Amino acid sequence: MRRIDESEGRGLFGLNPAGYDAVRPPYPAASFSLLEDQGALFPGASTLEIGPGNGLATRALVARGASPLTVVEPQLAFEGLLRSLADGSRCDFRFVQAAFEDATLPSASFDLVVAATMYHWLDPETRVERIAELLRPGGHVALLWNVFRSRHRPNPIDEATRHLVAHLAASPAGGQDAVPFPLDREQREAEFRRGGCFEPRAYLELQWTLRLDSTGLGLLYEGFSPIARLPEAERRSLIDQVRAVADQELGGIVDLYMTSVTYLWKRR
Repeated sequence: MRRIDESEGRGLFGLNPAGYDAVRPPYPAASFSLLEDQGALFPGASTLEIGPGNGLATRALVARGASPLTVVEPQLAFEGLLRSLADGSRCDFRFVQAAFEDATLPSASFDLVVAATMYHWLDPETRVERIAELLRPGGHVALLWNVFRSRHRPNPIDEATRHLVAHLAASPAGGQDAVPFPLDREQREAEFRRGGCFEPRAYLELQWTLRLDSTGLGLLYEGFSPIARLPEAERRSLIDQVRAVADQELGGIVDLYMTSVTYLWKRR
């Protein structure tokens, strides 16, 4: 299966910021409680968030006292939304428009680095080394994902729309028939062990269900990278077909069996 290159994928998520924000589900509160319990997230923690997009993780970081909070986001379309998340708080909020690989950031200056449902878009040759360079000794890196898959049961909408999306290129997170990148724990942990800069601290995996109507499902699919990269007419046609499948075959309400995972490592 063809795979979307990381450098292309970073530019695919500013197509419809309002729609993306309306339908993307938040991360479980337990993920951030885990970071607090492990001493990775605390009031005044100097924090870097990579690729925050519409700020689902950003909201939780601000609420739990991360400051200064630097967000590195290549899509300028998200800047206004991201800045608004810190309004009324005491957070020292800093927005950097750049890809993570290109951003100028101070070395050994962060207590916590967070990447939420975007780590798979970073350069696999440099991402661990770059994060290690930015963290203070004893600092932490947290990787979070909301995965639209479950290990335990298939999503009916995936089977019902397979004929519509099977020809599309896959994101680095994995196609329909692959083990999703976020759920391949053995490989994720092996990557961070290489080089000897990190030690594992915690892993959390949660199963839950996201319920959407066909309109919400269309907005969700619009934000998936294999669809977002299509020419507009083709993209609109495919989304209309997905919505029609949801309405005609699944009664207009779709349950997505979700998995949320959190990985936490400590910088030696």
